[in-house]
Amino acid sequence: MLAPSVTFGEPANPAYTDSFTRVGIYGEVGFAYRSSYFVDPFLSLGYGVLASGESTLPDGIWGTGGTLHQSLRAWVITPGITADIWRFRPRLGIGLTVLVQNFKFNGETTSSTQLPLSTEFGLGFNVMESEHLRVDIDTRAIVATGAEVSFMTFGFTGRGDLF
Repeated sequence: MLAPSVTFGEPANPAYTDSFTRVGIYGEVGFAYRSSYFVDPFLSLGYGVLASGESTLPDGIWGTGGTLHQSLRAWVITPGITADIWRFRPRLGIGLTVLVQNFKFNGETTSSTQLPLSTEFGLGFNVMESEHLRVDIDTRAIVATGAEVSFMTFGFTGRGDLF
């Protein structure tokens, strides 16, 4: 899957924010086992550039001010279940998100990483199907509760059979 993403929430210091974009891009590759039962288990790995911004911080008791550049990226590892119901494909997964925040301020670059559990909800709709290939319009919501980060995607998913 490759799709644009929209991240929810506000920047850390809205009073000092010069620019902020919550629109990014998210890609995911996954493997599923097509079982003879109603649901199919899957494992997916996704990566997204979720948000970025720039803030001008004033001089203060903490030191000299300047321009702070920030970005938020995420790796999402999700096992879960999915099912085909007519032309719809709902999915539910609980996994691990590796959130990486990068900061650049006055020539110094730092980063921080968080590892919260996340929940992934998705719904796809089949728009094209052949014998070995299927294309869906797909929307996903990923919520990393421990880090208070959530984002949605809306794009296309291509599926095919390996075996």
